[in-house]
Amino acid sequence: MNLIAKKYAKALLELKDIDLNKTLSELSAIAKVINDNSEIETFLNSPLVKSDKKYEALIAPIEDKLDSKAVNLLKLMAQKGRLALIPDLANILSKEIMLKSNEFTGIVESNEDIDSSLIEKLEKKLAAYSGSSIKLESKKSDLDGIKVEVEDLGLELSFSKQSVKNALLEHIQKAL
Repeated sequence: MNLIAKKYAKALLELKDIDLNKTLSELSAIAKVINDNSEIETFLNSPLVKSDKKYEALIAPIEDKLDSKAVNLLKLMAQKGRLALIPDLANILSKEIMLKSNEFTGIVESNEDIDSSLIEKLEKKLAAYSGSSIKLESKKSDLDGIKVEVEDLGLELSFSKQSVKNALLEHIQKAL
């Protein structure tokens, strides 16, 4: 986690009269553009391009669509040569907003399709366990079992067919 981006996120969180969700949405859109285009990322990290030119190329065309406080933050970041931190800032701000609202997202991985009713049951059980609102997304993987992870809460549960089989065999051996 970038400590400088964390300071910018903290400054945003301390502002009054700002719609943090709108600002996050705006920063996330800019971050997506940066992450999806390696040339833009290279451009932002280049010491050969002046900071004001970076701002003019990336932020100025959309400036009138952004929250004024977000624009001021982005201008400051541009002056300090830190526009490349926008993806980190968006990520940190997202996590801080989730923490404040006690809402978290997680991933359910399996090599099979997972029924939405099972995901809802998992969400309810994890919410009861953690005291937080949890939204899970299904993700296909080559895992021979199921894995549930809510990274921001430090929760990780996994069951593989092989580990269950090994535990069952071990239990049978002990019984004999």
